[in-house]
Amino acid sequence: MVAAQDLSAWGPFAVTAGASEIASQLVQVLTGRGTRADLLGESIQGIQTVIITEGLSNLPVTERHWQVLDLCKRLYASGIRIMILEYAGAGDFAQMSGLKGLSRTLRQEWPDRSIITWSLPDSASQDTQAELVLDAITSDVPEADLDTSGASVMEIGAAPGLVQATPTDTNVWFVPGGARGVTAACVSELARRQPGSTFVLGGRSGIAPWPEGLQPTSDMKLLRSALISSAKARGEKPALPDIDRQARALLAGQEIRHTLDAIAAAGARAVYLQVDMSDRDSLLAAVSQITSQYGPISGLVHGAGVLADGLALKKTRDDVEYVFGPKVEGLANLLAAIDLSQLRHVGLFSSASAVFGNTGQSDYAMANAWLGAVARKLAAQLPDATVKSFCWGPWDGGMVDATLASHFATRGISLIGLQDGARIFADQILQGDRHEIELLIGDKWAG
Repeated sequence: MVAAQDLSAWGPFAVTAGASEIASQLVQVLTGRGTRADLLGESIQGIQTVIITEGLSNLPVTERHWQVLDLCKRLYASGIRIMILEYAGAGDFAQMSGLKGLSRTLRQEWPDRSIITWSLPDSASQDTQAELVLDAITSDVPEADLDTSGASVMEIGAAPGLVQATPTDTNVWFVPGGARGVTAACVSELARRQPGSTFVLGGRSGIAPWPEGLQPTSDMKLLRSALISSAKARGEKPALPDIDRQARALLAGQEIRHTLDAIAAAGARAVYLQVDMSDRDSLLAAVSQITSQYGPISGLVHGAGVLADGLALKKTRDDVEYVFGPKVEGLANLLAAIDLSQLRHVGLFSSASAVFGNTGQSDYAMANAWLGAVARKLAAQLPDATVKSFCWGPWDGGMVDATLASHFATRGISLIGLQDGARIFADQILQGDRHEIELLIGDKWAG
């Protein structure tokens, strides 16, 4: 039995009603142990600890994560201790959680606040779940997965050694977000390892044809200038926002073509499909087209992702929806659309922000921590497949511009070279140890 005085340093408690049944159970168990506990109301006067249960709710994945973040924002000024609950290994993929990424980030942004996330076994009874939380409180357990055998801290290893085997098979690879940026470099290396494979790259951008008479360039400023001059030569008065949009579309199309050419040069088949990962119908149509033309999807690389960096206190629902759209909602839609039993290789592009948190990236850290949970679930479902979640540090390219590169340099964090990262990726997804699911690539991030 847990002694009532063991709770005195933590209470009084308030429990949010996002998952009403477990919330009521927690209030009952805490009250039964002699401490004050109520469902969270308008007033937080005298409350020392708030237990957030929205992470256990059946809300859609993006809304669920947003509600937890929003509650943390509302509680910030009070200085109240925050305990966030999520499920480990919940039902379908959309019910998986990335809330540890949130608490890890908030501890960086709010170093004088106490914030922690605990994962509960969804298969346990509510009585057991409530007792696990109570035991964790009184034992002062750090961020962990709680179960009846004791709390365990999730370990994420650096890239391990390789299984000694030469990958000679071929696959039909679907790579959303793989036509540009660092994912493109990884897929091009993968094509060199599997020249007989088919690589279907998916993205929202179309491949804009390069204007006749315009010198090819990858320099944004030069391209803008050339487009303005060309428009003026035709007697037009171009608007700068229109020129910017045209230039970005041209550069995106050029990068897509370069990726397709690199894959084809390696001897593999290269295909580009314009697809919106957040649109279920668009995705279903793409999967149907791929399987009918090239066969079942046996390799999946999910590299789609966007940033909306900003401090947590200023985050909006729109920010979270924007970040979760391609990385979380898109993958959840995709996993529901394809035949998972055909998969032999799965590579998910996560981030070190999921492991360490990162100031300004509470939404991005949550989304990537969600990828890790999905990878663990997929690996359990597909024991004969190689499933990897790559928790990348900052790359020398892609989303990392000169300002971000300087920021990482001041923190002593090295950038991952494109060739090195691509080699690590191809090595691990083709020959990596299947028991190593989440891999940290790069330096450890300081808080």
